[in-house]
Amino acid sequence: MTRLWKIRIYRGRGRPVQTMRCLPEERCRKFIRGMPSLTINNFPCAVAAVGQCRMFLPQTFFTMRFLRVSLALAGFAAAASFMLAQAPVASTPKPADVAYEAYMKLRNEKDAKMNQARFVEVANAGFGFIAQYPTYSKVGTAINSLASFGGQGKENAANRLAWITYAKFELIGQKGREDLKPEALTALASFEAALAFAMVKQDRSRETTQAFREKIDVLAKMPGSERFLSGHERDFGEMIRTGQRPDGAETFYKALLAHKDKKVQDMAKMELGLIEARRTAYAATFTGLDGKPIDFGKMRGKAVLIVFWSPNHQGSSDAQVALKELYSDYRKRGLEVVGVACAKEADREKVDAFIKSKKLPWPTYFDGKEYAGELATKFNVRYVPSTVLLNKEGFFVENALQPSRYEREVKRILGIK
Repeated sequence: MTRLWKIRIYRGRGRPVQTMRCLPEERCRKFIRGMPSLTINNFPCAVAAVGQCRMFLPQTFFTMRFLRVSLALAGFAAAASFMLAQAPVASTPKPADVAYEAYMKLRNEKDAKMNQARFVEVANAGFGFIAQYPTYSKVGTAINSLASFGGQGKENAANRLAWITYAKFELIGQKGREDLKPEALTALASFEAALAFAMVKQDRSRETTQAFREKIDVLAKMPGSERFLSGHERDFGEMIRTGQRPDGAETFYKALLAHKDKKVQDMAKMELGLIEARRTAYAATFTGLDGKPIDFGKMRGKAVLIVFWSPNHQGSSDAQVALKELYSDYRKRGLEVVGVACAKEADREKVDAFIKSKKLPWPTYFDGKEYAGELATKFNVRYVPSTVLLNKEGFFVENALQPSRYEREVKRILGIK
């Protein structure tokens, strides 16, 4: 006699939510193997055979009941096992992530006094992180943040110079450690180049410029330098450009197109695009999320902030909200703001919901291409938050304007004292 089995779908505490018709044993097995996972109303379920059809059973009622109970328990065990396997597991932070966050929190502590003890504390944390996690994805950010430590603004110029002097001596000791891996030595060479650039920004001279170039060249010869080299070459090119030598910067970047490091080549192409953007007034037209045109050609005579953000990055989203006050104060005096949502098409609802909930008063452009979109590519935007500034003639000014400088730059462009 052919053995026929019922198929039941279990959810929760072993209670079947669906019982299917009887199937021969072989078909039953194929059915279960073909459905390794199943969800009903977003709840994980399992499929199991729970008993033979009564009308074909020659066994007694007791045997039938025993079989049903046994197989029902087996079905429940399968469901429970499946649900446990599918249940989200709280991810444990990686040691490198924890160390990075701890260092950045210490480095960015607002109320800490800038003194020798503070220098020692930050140096120990920063160098310790670089030495231990030299290949971590954010080690470049850690290096640059450590090199630029000392505070912002003219009022902290003396602190920054004191930090550079202290960091140079500390670096000598770090490079002399016998326990350092080759990757850590390369990361320290990157820090040395970043520190040289910090010195250029403090005191631009032939000596400091030459020292910066030498540090980059030393780094380029070290194994694994491709992780850091393009960033330092970009800084060197920017140093040339901001030194009232835009033609020199163009020549520099064109020479890098033949560099053996592809990352450096790609960076040079992007920077040459920005040089071109400084020569040609931006006049593109897009359609905003509200269906209205965003015409940059009609924004002549105004200071334009193009703010790149993402609904998946809280910091960039919060910056949008903080910008509303500045927009309210200067809109009638010549400020225009355009938001660019850097997100994938799947995030469209998040973008719409954020704009509506925060009542953002300016137009927003969204093409679902994240950083591969036309605006992000045009202005070499690779992360959020990022803000591009256009002057009254529509020419590109910069693509990394910090919120702390919004008002000052807007007033400068608009001629407001």
